[in-house]
Amino acid sequence: MRANRALLFLVLAVGAAGCRAPVELASDRPIAAAAPGAPASASPSPAAATATTGLPLSYRGAAATPTGVVVPVLGTSDGGWLVGTPCGQTVTVRTLRALTGTVVLDPGHGGKETGAIGPLGTWESKLNEAVAGHARQALEAAGIPVVLTRTGDYRIGITPRAAIVSAVQPKAFVSIHHNASSSELRPTPGTEVFHQAVGTSAAQSRRLAGLLYEEVTATLARFELTEWAATPRAGVKPRRNAAGDDFYGVLRRTQGTPTALVEVGFISHQAEERLYTRPAVQQAVGEAIARGVVRFLTTTDPGRGFVVPPRLADDNRPGGGTENCQDPPLG
Repeated sequence: MRANRALLFLVLAVGAAGCRAPVELASDRPIAAAAPGAPASASPSPAAATATTGLPLSYRGAAATPTGVVVPVLGTSDGGWLVGTPCGQTVTVRTLRALTGTVVLDPGHGGKETGAIGPLGTWESKLNEAVAGHARQALEAAGIPVVLTRTGDYRIGITPRAAIVSAVQPKAFVSIHHNASSSELRPTPGTEVFHQAVGTSAAQSRRLAGLLYEEVTATLARFELTEWAATPRAGVKPRRNAAGDDFYGVLRRTQGTPTALVEVGFISHQAEERLYTRPAVQQAVGEAIARGVVRFLTTTDPGRGFVVPPRLADDNRPGGGTENCQDPPLG
């Protein structure tokens, strides 16, 4: 039944996208990016989770704390649950709400790790959160349960993100980002989607990435932007490190789960930055990501946009660690 609902959603969504008139950007007032229902403060809203009676101490999986922070459950301690925190610590929590999901969505960066910052001051982390929120809404409307790795504007390391994926064991994992440091301008979107090159899920990771690229670029092309920032090999590709493994930790540490890292576009390009801060665009991109995921789960479509990857190895870029990380309140 769930698959049928998802497929129905796909048909309706794709049909709507195909007949929708181009969005008139001048009438869409730019506002600061914010995820649907996200709290204004740096800490998640206490209303994001409630106590659940009957959750056994033997429970192992993903859970939400009373403040809405998603954590992996590692064991028990002193009458509570031992959980992993966003900063990679281990603490005991007395109240948890069990979480299950077919899909895990990962809003990249967060907290003091802002990611890229556009020339107008837009934080990548906030755009990632907004798009992930819309993607979650669209997937759940199709009957597909979703778990987010990050539910507010707080920092979370790569290893804790991967631990949530391991706890949930989803059928697909998508990490959502916005790019910087382009090298050229082109008439079509410069979206990049990275997939796993190593491990048992590499082939399905590639297919997931191709479907996400197809949906995201088709959606962006509806907007009236004549020049898009890009790199020479924009498209769908793997990236390996010097040892031959997947370069990005979020891909490397989730091998076994089909995973894709989406770089929607370049907020370092001012025209695109303005575009991505518009709520209609955030919603459209989130829904495009949801359509790509639904197609991955319900069809054998191969996707498109595959390019020959560049020969790249470790470039020692910072980010994703937990040094000087401060956990949000867990409740």
